[in-house]
Amino acid sequence: MPLPTNMSDRDVKITNAEVLDVPQGIEVIGYGAYNLEDTQGLPLIVPEGYPYTPKYREFKDYSKEGFTVKSKKVSDVFYVAHLRVTGKIQRNVSECRFEYRQGEVVYTQTLRCGLELRLKK
Repeated sequence: MPLPTNMSDRDVKITNAEVLDVPQGIEVIGYGAYNLEDTQGLPLIVPEGYPYTPKYREFKDYSKEGFTVKSKKVSDVFYVAHLRVTGKIQRNVSECRFEYRQGEVVYTQTLRCGLELRLKK
């Protein structure tokens, strides 16, 4: 999912994120939010069990409590959608939604987040 960036003059607290348009052939089995330092950068598509796949279960998951993105900064924490392929994938993912709080006001923002998955024979 996209790395959260706070363009405003005040800190924001990210409280949730999700993929909106999950295509047939993919099941979302969960979400997590992890620190870039723990995962040694932003991993893209990484199958569980491969040698360089981050060991997500060993890292702190910030998705439960949320995390703050400072004013005019890029987040040190990113969201991951854990997916399971269940069949032929019909189309790409194109949208995701973030929920965040700034002060006492809660916001929801839908963003483009392209993800293309295909099975190989």
